[in-house]
Amino acid sequence: MNFVRFLCFVFTACLFALGGKAQAQNALDGGLAALVGTPENPLKVGIGIQIDQVTSVDQKSENYGAVVVLRVEWTDPALAFDRDAVGREYQVFNPRTLAEHASDVGAVVPAFVIHNQQSNKWIHESAASLHYDGHVVYVEKSSLTLQAPHFDFRKYPFDTQEFFFEVVSIFPSEYVSYYPLEDHSGLGNLLGEEEWVMGNPQVLHSTVVGLSGRESDQVALAFEGHRHLTYYVIRVFLPMLVLISVGWALFFLDEYRRRIEIAGGNLLVFVAFNWAISADLPKLGYLTFLDFVLQCMFLMTGALIVFNVALRKMKVSGHEGRARMLDNYAIKWIYPLGYAAIVGYAVFAYLLVP
Repeated sequence: MNFVRFLCFVFTACLFALGGKAQAQNALDGGLAALVGTPENPLKVGIGIQIDQVTSVDQKSENYGAVVVLRVEWTDPALAFDRDAVGREYQVFNPRTLAEHASDVGAVVPAFVIHNQQSNKWIHESAASLHYDGHVVYVEKSSLTLQAPHFDFRKYPFDTQEFFFEVVSIFPSEYVSYYPLEDHSGLGNLLGEEEWVMGNPQVLHSTVVGLSGRESDQVALAFEGHRHLTYYVIRVFLPMLVLISVGWALFFLDEYRRRIEIAGGNLLVFVAFNWAISADLPKLGYLTFLDFVLQCMFLMTGALIVFNVALRKMKVSGHEGRARMLDNYAIKWIYPLGYAAIVGYAVFAYLLVP
């Protein structure tokens, strides 16, 4: 028991060291001085996470903004009251008042942190209801920015990304244990995010190393997001197909100078494409699917210019017949099969390989 009191004292000291900013992030932190459960009978706390809105997805910073309804339930007999004396079965508290009331009666208030939180948490609404038997339901609606470190853009723009909202207990698992509230967890019907299609929500329970340096319970809402491909088909792949067709049509011009001029214009367009696409992504240490295709198209267009320069040189040197033969060979085989090989390899290496 002395160890438990010492643990609570350490948590309280840490809270004062963090100052007012830490208290603003979690309205239940005021109850850290209360005695927690025991290893023989840990406090069982239900956690529900409902994401109502996804306000933004920042790919370069690898985070996302969300409006979340967080629900926390637990039962502590020390909080029970006489309903006949009070005149009602429920009492309603704001979070700070509940923490003070729990501290006065020596009850447990299961403080928590958002493990992947990156910004201040702005609480829009929060309230706690206390049943006469000591059952507490705490609900808060807040907006915040969350880290998304699991982003992998290798299949971009056909990638599927993983998002998490992680709630971790401040107290070790032997004193406070979590269980997920499945009925109060998931994604809202109107997330408000146009670029991404969110789905497949799952509530996961695990243990992680908490603020105490010991194993603490964690409940996380995990969900997936994939992109609206219509945008990329119309804005990226269709223009790329037009540029490839224009490059192939150049072979039907008899004047090699005109071919070189048009191919040079295509080369500049590919440079602009590359800059526009890279602006949406962080500076990655690997190539994405779209990067690979674009770089290969860039190289093919550059090779097309060199090839036409060589053909003109052969024509000027009196080898026009050989130049015509090579030109005809390139029209029928090299150009179309080269692009088919590039796309086929990109699909196999980036999209089909897990």
